[in-house]
Amino acid sequence: MGREETTRIVSPAGFWSRRTRATWAGLYILGLGVLAFGLVGILTYVQVSVPPLLPPGPFSWSGLVLLLVVGIFTEKYTVRIGSGIEVSAAFLAFFLSAAIVGPLASFSVAVASQIPVIRRQQLERALCFSAGLGITAGGTAIFYWALLRQFGGPDDVPAIMVAIAGLVSGIFFQVLDYAVFAPVSWLRRATGPVAFFRDGFLPFLPFHFFFLAISLGLIYIYRLYVTSNAGISSIFSALLIMLCLLPVLGLMYAFQVYAQQRQLARRNERLALRNERMALQAAALAVSAIDLKDNYTARHSAAVAQWATDIAETLELSRHEVNVTHLASLMHDVGKIGVPDEVLNAAGKLDPVGWALVETHCQNGEKLLHNVDDFGQLAQVVLYHHERYDGRGYPMGVGGEEIPLISRIICVADSYSAMVSDRPYRAKLSTQVAKSELVANKGTQFDPRVVDTFLALLEQHDDDYQRGEHVDFNVEFQKVKFLRELPPEPEEGELPVGAAA
Repeated sequence: MGREETTRIVSPAGFWSRRTRATWAGLYILGLGVLAFGLVGILTYVQVSVPPLLPPGPFSWSGLVLLLVVGIFTEKYTVRIGSGIEVSAAFLAFFLSAAIVGPLASFSVAVASQIPVIRRQQLERALCFSAGLGITAGGTAIFYWALLRQFGGPDDVPAIMVAIAGLVSGIFFQVLDYAVFAPVSWLRRATGPVAFFRDGFLPFLPFHFFFLAISLGLIYIYRLYVTSNAGISSIFSALLIMLCLLPVLGLMYAFQVYAQQRQLARRNERLALRNERMALQAAALAVSAIDLKDNYTARHSAAVAQWATDIAETLELSRHEVNVTHLASLMHDVGKIGVPDEVLNAAGKLDPVGWALVETHCQNGEKLLHNVDDFGQLAQVVLYHHERYDGRGYPMGVGGEEIPLISRIICVADSYSAMVSDRPYRAKLSTQVAKSELVANKGTQFDPRVVDTFLALLEQHDDDYQRGEHVDFNVEFQKVKFLRELPPEPEEGELPVGAAA
């Protein structure tokens, strides 16, 4: 990520700088605050003058206090499930407040639940969530009571109608919550609406609707008991609310544990990717170190990677096998780090001792790569890349189909590269001579099918490709799939945006 004033993203509105997006996000959040302030007036009027949109009976102050505590508790322990995305189980407190204490109380619980955020001095975040959640909770409460009144009111409506009204209101809450926060996510995090729904809402919808089903049953039991006991005290009604909430709080705890485990799994995955990258970069460093001793190795490995990958794709290997072919080609000579300089750069023919030292590079490479847990297949490919099809190669002396196919592919590309390159002990051969050598050794040194595929590929490309003249090890290494970029960590103090329910 570049500097704030130069960073660009592609959005439906074109190319916006990060600073521009932040400005618009601030204006949108300010607009939410103004709208929430206006909603306070509407809800106050409803509380004073519109009894049909309120729960029957006296206002339960102790119930309000209890639900405020629950709302603050659930919001205090929000769980981050992705980059800049947080969730909590506060929906239960908001929805129970709407059904038991009324719209203004539901709005108050939603706003007060952000007290832990204000204490952390994240004022913009506090304004965003206080206003957004207040609008969502207050709007849902009005919708719930208006819908319930359409069915005949809480006293006369059948239980099935209460359930239907609650279910529809729960869906309304989720839709409204998404509509309020999706623009903030888009402006602050450049997260599109589909991605925001997929990452911030979809994984937790089953939990929300399960909690909703439980809470609807508890709400109905509470209303049934309160309406049948007209003289019930406010304190006793609060205790009843607490009794109803106990199983729900247990479910909320399970929700928190699940979300934390999910977050831990993602962190472990990211850590594994970092370790994988570090291991590969260490292997690349070893190849670069070899290149300082023998400047043939890195360019040679890059050329082999280019040709071997093209062969693997032409043979229609799986995407995973193609990726392994590419990476193994780059790493196939990493074991030469253990071969003395005077042997690698010998100007004449090597004696038996020198050849024995060179031949150890297959086993050295296998040992280096085998130490990394996820590279077992890669290590095996490197170990067998100098085996011959007729079984007379090294170091294991296996042949035919016993040699991994990727090793047979690398063997052909490796040998061809050696022939068309200058070496201390001889000048490079022409491409025609090198091709003739491949043909002459089909079925003995090389897999015939791999040779035929490679020769067909060479004929389809120009002379630069056939000689591997313009390949670069560092460029090829950056193409490695396993070095994909990790998602950026949220910046310190950046506004996290997500579904609060």
